[in-house]
Amino acid sequence: MAKYRIFCNSCENITWHEVVASHKQEREDNLWGYPQIIDSEIVRCCGCYQLAFRLIKHPFEFQDKNDKPEEEIYPERGFKKRKRRFYIALPREVYNFYHETLAAHDIGLALLSAVGLRALIEAIVKNKFEEGEYGANLESKINALSKHFSETTIDTLHEFRIMGNEAIHSQIAPDRLDIHRALFVVEGIMEFFYGIDEHVDMYHTFKDGEKAKNKAKKTNRKQT
Repeated sequence: MAKYRIFCNSCENITWHEVVASHKQEREDNLWGYPQIIDSEIVRCCGCYQLAFRLIKHPFEFQDKNDKPEEEIYPERGFKKRKRRFYIALPREVYNFYHETLAAHDIGLALLSAVGLRALIEAIVKNKFEEGEYGANLESKINALSKHFSETTIDTLHEFRIMGNEAIHSQIAPDRLDIHRALFVVEGIMEFFYGIDEHVDMYHTFKDGEKAKNKAKKTNRKQT
């Protein structure tokens, strides 16, 4: 039985996958009008036994002999995607900008993810500050954050603003890795504004729950 080493979304690592079913077919491509050999396989992770679908499209006859087959795996492998941060109290507008920016980043849409990053920062400021604390442009909104964050952080956020402006006005796409790193900074700001209170509430919820359970146990012991 054939095996491959591919990324497993469940194990979150590259693991051996065994082929449990396979099918080969030759079909004419609607665009090129030439036949193409396509292999399809159901593969199973040897660690967690999660199933995936592997599609291999072989080169056409007219292509270079050195061209490699095109491989697609479903569901899409998680190593290409950023892990999402989730907060119960995250406002809808911030949630939308955050998840759409990550979605653009994950599929390599650098221009859109740069614009989304810019809009995400603006949405956070508008949600957490009163209107009189900032002006109409994004520059003033970022400066409003200086009451909470260091000068270096503010300067870095202005770099993100310029990156977004260049994407909008000049169609200059940033490096995908720059967006990836920039999102860590903005996620840190989200953690500051939306995560800490949530973690505190969770701490007290579990702590008070344990106290209630222990009190109930002591009461039951006395009654028996």
